[in-house]
Amino acid sequence: MKKLFFCGICGISMSALAYLEMKKGNLVEGSDLNYNSPPKCLEDILVHPQPYFKGVEWADEVIYSSAVRESEEVKFARKIGKKVVARGELLGEICKGYEKVIAVAGSHGKTTTTAMIFHILKNAGYNPSLHLGGELKGVGNVYDGDKTILVTEACEYCDNFLFLHPYISVITNIEPEHLDYFKSFEREKRSFKKFENQSIYCIKNIEYKIAEKAIRGDGGISFILEKNNKKIPQINLKIGGEYNIFNAIFCIQVCEKLGLEIEEIIKGLETFIGVRKRCEKIFSKFIFNVFIDYAHHPKEIEKSANYFKKICKGKCVAIFQPHTYSRTKLLYEDFIKSLSIFDEIICYKTYPAREIPDMGYDEIKLAEGLRDKSKIVYTCKEQNEVREILKKYNKDDLIVFLGAGDLPDKFNFS
Repeated sequence: MKKLFFCGICGISMSALAYLEMKKGNLVEGSDLNYNSPPKCLEDILVHPQPYFKGVEWADEVIYSSAVRESEEVKFARKIGKKVVARGELLGEICKGYEKVIAVAGSHGKTTTTAMIFHILKNAGYNPSLHLGGELKGVGNVYDGDKTILVTEACEYCDNFLFLHPYISVITNIEPEHLDYFKSFEREKRSFKKFENQSIYCIKNIEYKIAEKAIRGDGGISFILEKNNKKIPQINLKIGGEYNIFNAIFCIQVCEKLGLEIEEIIKGLETFIGVRKRCEKIFSKFIFNVFIDYAHHPKEIEKSANYFKKICKGKCVAIFQPHTYSRTKLLYEDFIKSLSIFDEIICYKTYPAREIPDMGYDEIKLAEGLRDKSKIVYTCKEQNEVREILKKYNKDDLIVFLGAGDLPDKFNFS
């Protein structure tokens, strides 16, 4: 039995890892700036306000994420000689306890694809474990099943996924991303190649053709796939977003590799109800058609915008909260291009995550670029400002809260 202290324990991945370590029988505590509102999986784990140096002194090992790798607690742990373990390294150690690990990587789609694979397996009678960078509806961000299969998201930031040696890996796509760490797209692609080479099987190519597809009246997606001139039965996803067809194909190929029949794979896909903040429709008393979508990279935003424009009767409006200043700076022109697909845009204050504010490339800079494209743009730093602007839209307009920031969690939709 070990004593583990997690710095930034309320993070979506850190909380899941803390839970899995607790279920293994280890003593787990942690600290976080958001200690007052820990995720549900931490209800049996003590969460302290950050910094909490007594917890560092108590622990055998101190776990940190990339977001807090230079925090006061981590520096203190190193100073007093504690074993300091990166989040990705701990995930790699946890993976060693399972017969088969399915790890999903990629610039976009990895959370939904990971959740889909888990749900298909669970629906087919398996009891897999789950480590997810989002919240699967009805499950959460973690599930402690048996030791046969672990389905995990594999994050490329800081090369965290190179701690993994999966039975099956999935690479959904590779786009220029996290260039604050990789410095170049070529270096990023080399890291993905290393990840691929560490896998027994790697699924990175789509083997099915889309024979037919349609957006249903309820916003869901229906499609028919074809392989080797043979069509499989129509699949009716409950979730929206045409890009989810490709996520579903990756899931089919993974589950076929595991030996599942196509009929039970389709049953799993058709009962999948989605991940929070991924093309998620929200009930609101004062906004008629409102969605939350996690898209925070230009390519993701482009795909989301094109989908929402197709199902929108009136104006299609994005409330975009940029995620990190470095991403805005490195992909600035691409952000302008993708956000310009929307009819109107509200640029909300940047979510800095691990970064020091850089006012040169914030929401104001984005708004300026969008106005240069003759778009109607607003900038806001407070929720009340957003609410006031939203009063101008009617029931035919569609509102999308876009990005990986904290606005959807804090916003009062009532």
